[in-house]
Amino acid sequence: MHRNGLTVAGLLLVGALSIFLVIVLAIGQTQVSGQVSGQKSLLKEIHDKGELRVGFALAEPHQFKDPVTGDWKGIAVDMMRDWAKVLNVKFVPVDTSWDTMIPGLEAGKYDVAAALNRRPPRALVVTFSTPYINDLGVFAVNRTKSSAHTWADINKSSETVCVVLSTAEDSALQLVGTDAKVLRLPDENECRLALQSGKASAVFDDVSGQGQFAAKNDWVRLIVPTPPIELQGVAFAVRKGYLYDDVQALDIQIEHWVNEGLLTSAMREYKMPDWGAFTKR
Repeated sequence: MHRNGLTVAGLLLVGALSIFLVIVLAIGQTQVSGQVSGQKSLLKEIHDKGELRVGFALAEPHQFKDPVTGDWKGIAVDMMRDWAKVLNVKFVPVDTSWDTMIPGLEAGKYDVAAALNRRPPRALVVTFSTPYINDLGVFAVNRTKSSAHTWADINKSSETVCVVLSTAEDSALQLVGTDAKVLRLPDENECRLALQSGKASAVFDDVSGQGQFAAKNDWVRLIVPTPPIELQGVAFAVRKGYLYDDVQALDIQIEHWVNEGLLTSAMREYKMPDWGAFTKR
């Protein structure tokens, strides 16, 4: 009887513990589900709106306006247009500038900021995708007016370097410091006009755009600083606070373009040249 009583008591204890464990697990599941449901999902927001809004600022060949139609074109534009198809939503380009690119993203004017260089200060305020290409900062000079062939030739108080305001190149010049005067203008076209007119003796910009600029103008010589002043990955950015799954989906879109030939085709379509030859002019 005593042994049987212990057995019954033991069974009751096991049963009570089992019920307690089920309750604890249920509470834990509810808490986890609540945490997940409370997190923001960029993909859900995009689907709910039925459109993917992407902020673009001038950076040929990544993103630029067609002079005839006024529509955005370029490598980054095509990549995002394709992602909108994958998401089955409307693709909506949004005009912005480099000095307002991140504030516009934070203000919700667009879902994704395009062709941004990955830099530590920016990573504190936005979340970056994986890069789709590397950006190297190089100088362009007018070889009919300048004998400069090195960074040392440009880094003098008698020289004026033009850079696009609030770009990675602007930040890199500030970080490294320069004896040359720095002229900051709103976009790359204004800097190129300043170089052509003699208002600037050099332009510091990314190698992709500089290569295209040199390919179209035989008076342009490119100068690669050694060691590099700026070497960074070019990527897309979203606001902070979204699910990791959202960023992973964007990363896989980029991976698809890089690994399956779409990026190479876009680079060919938008005439990204082999810029090395332009350093020998």
